[in-house]
Order: sequence, then structure tokens, then C-alpha cells
Amino acid sequence: MRDIMRRLLLIGLALVAVPATAQTEHIVTGASPPARISVCPGDTLVLKKQMGRDLLADGTRAAGWPVWNDRSRSNAAGNGFEIIGATKLRFVGNVQGKGWVYAPVDARPCATPAAPVAVAAPAAPARPAAPANHTARVDPLFGANLSGAEASGGDAIRPALDDWKGYIERYGFKLIRYPFKDDRMTPARIAELKVNVAYARSKGVPVILDNHTYRWDAPTKAIAFWTGFARNFPDDGSVILDLVNEPRGFDDPVLTNDWMQWIRDSKIIIAGLRANGIKHPIALEWPQWSATFRFDKKEGAWKACESAGCALDRDTNGPLDPLNRTYLNGHRYWDKGSSGSSQSCDITWGEGSGLDDFAAQLRRRGLKGIITEAAFGAHFGIKDNCKTIGKNAIADMKANADVLYGITWWGGGRVWPESYLFKIDGKKATRYTMPLNPYLMQLTGR
Repeated sequence: MRDIMRRLLLIGLALVAVPATAQTEHIVTGASPPARISVCPGDTLVLKKQMGRDLLADGTRAAGWPVWNDRSRSNAAGNGFEIIGATKLRFVGNVQGKGWVYAPVDARPCATPAAPVAVAAPAAPARPAAPANHTARVDPLFGANLSGAEASGGDAIRPALDDWKGYIERYGFKLIRYPFKDDRMTPARIAELKVNVAYARSKGVPVILDNHTYRWDAPTKAIAFWTGFARNFPDDGSVILDLVNEPRGFDDPVLTNDWMQWIRDSKIIIAGLRANGIKHPIALEWPQWSATFRFDKKEGAWKACESAGCALDRDTNGPLDPLNRTYLNGHRYWDKGSSGSSQSCDITWGEGSGLDDFAAQLRRRGLKGIITEAAFGAHFGIKDNCKTIGKNAIADMKANADVLYGITWWGGGRVWPESYLFKIDGKKATRYTMPLNPYLMQLTGR
């Protein structure tokens, strides 16, 4: 106890030397910690329970732990969080009434120096100090689907490198979803895709690789494909594996919408990929078009599951993902029936986006999510009954960034005709030279 008090006194003296604006005490309780926490020199992290095997003696995170693990939840998996601005932590001590205190070892300064310092190499860009509310919320990534490689009849109009550059550099999207069909992924197509993904990665833009087949394969088949395919791409978080788009049936064979079979298969596939050394983040969709408003139907205990949320709750046979790197991948259109077949929004649902409800269901279960399809307009305009819904959708994404990683809007790529109801681009000949249309500006969160 005396040794702990001495260490606490030392850290307290160290904090006095740091400007007050840089000092932030981040309380990580496990109920809903932010996914990413910005830290500065002098900051501390306070956990309800002591870290375990993820923290090595030298302060680094052990191999196999993609994020730091807060164990204050009742289950062993805890709730992962990432630290921005530092890679190492050291244990400071246990503070009565608060918890286990950790300090960043190699945190970078968060404020620009008052005067420039003459150095041979340029200084690293300054980062803003953590916000006063201590949540250190990181904005979600606003992105787009870059379609064409999944098109019916062939992929001749698949996105070229110029399209990737246009969407990232010209339009300003921070996340790209690339729909494709697995049977088209020849060595030549993979080589082409590797070049495009490497470009996006060089710009700090993550890529979601979406097997856009609507086909739910038997676990052995899914594991075999994704193991071989994923090994072509970095597993540092810059590439996310979207296992299958809107699964409509099962080949194992199981009836469509057999929810308990869906969750059992999903766990087998994810565990199989992890066992094969695939560490990429995974985006998991569910039957019924992966609709966010169908994620949890609140079935009573006496009823069979009719939703993904119910299946996740009832299947307690191991974690969803041993590495805790799987996102629940939802879609949301606002036309009648959420079919994505009309540009007119059905306001009988109200003018809220419903994404806040989806986020709340994820948060209650300690899960993270991502939205990979949504749309409420086109470059040529937004229907009056969609304008408020669109604004609310973007606001709800920003307000729920603790559980929603990002969103990729539908309707991007050269494959779409000018009249397509959700077309993001302007006319093909001038799409990268004409002024950005208001709808596109809105989709990028501006």
C-alpha cells in the first residue's frame, strides 16, 4: 500500500507540470466506453478492473489483442477500446472509489508549441486536446459504395483507379465499400483490386470488401473463400471483410430466416477465419436485407427468434468473435417497406432515421455496428419528404459514433444510369470537374 501511495504521489506531481488543458481523466466503465480515446501527456485512464494479459511488462499491448480490454462488464470478453496518441500504458495504482489508474507512456503533445522549433525534419501535426466531456468521441466515417464489380452480366464497368481517386480526393469520402462477386475474383482482378486498396490505404481511407452475392454459403465454403481472399490485403484495420450482402437463403441446407442457424453459422465462420490467422475486421449482415429496423423485434421468450438481435441474445455458445473485431452490418432505406426502390420517403414511420434506435440496441449488447447501405436522394435532388430524414440520419451517425463506425451511402460508381434514383455522381463526362452537388456534400458529413 505504501508503494502504491508513493507512485500515486509521483504521478500527481508529474501531472502538475503539464498544462491544465492537456489533463484529462478518462473513466472507462465498460457499459459504453468510446471506441477510441484520445490521450495527451499527463492524461490518465481509470478502469473498474485491472487489465490482464493484454498489458505486457513493457507497457505494450500483447499480440493477438486488437484493442485494449476493459473487463468491467460481467462477461469475460469485456469491451474493447483504442487509444489515439499513444501505444504504451503503465499502471499507476488503485484509487479508492475510482478504480485502476493507467497513464500513457509515449503520448504525443496535443497542442501546437507556442513558437516554431527549428528541426531538420518537419514536426508531426498537432492534435486537438481531448474534449471537456472526457468522452473523446471520434466522428464516424462518411463513405460511399463504389459499384460496378458486382453488376449483373459482367464487371466491365467496375471502378478504375481514377474512380477511387475521384471519390476520395475530389468528393472527400473517408470510407469506401467495394461490392464484388466472389466468382469473378480471378488473379488478375485481385491484382487490380490490391492496387486500388493500396491507394485508398495511402490516403487513410479504409475499404470494405463486400461479397455482393446474397448467398449464404455453408461455413466450410465461406471460410475457404475468405481465408484465401483476405490474405491478399493488410489486416491492420484498413480492410474490412463484408462476408455476404443481404443473405437471402442458406445452402447448408437450412430454411431462409432460420435465425439460430444464422448465428451458429456466423460464429463458426468467424472462429474459422480467426483460427486460420485472418485478423481483419468483419462486417456481419443478417437475413431480411440486413435492415436496421428489423434487427431486434423484441420477441418474447416463448417465441422463436425472428431477428438477429434475438439470435445473438439466445445463442450463448462462445463469443461472436474471439478477437472482438466484428461489426453488425446494417442497411437502411426510407421508402415504403425500406425496399430501396423509390426516392420518396415513407413519413408514416416519422422523420427520424431510426439509426439511433439501432445504435441503442447495439450499445445495450456491448456491440459495434456499421451501416453499409443507405440513401435518401440523388445528385439531381432530394424529395421534400426525405430532407428531414436525411439530416437526421447524418446527425444520428455523429451522435452515436461510440458504436457506429461509419456509413457507406448507396449509389456510387459509373455503372449507374443518369436517371438512377440514388445516383451520387453528376453526369459522367463532368462528374469530377463540376461543382459538388448539395446531396454529395451532405453525404460526406459537411
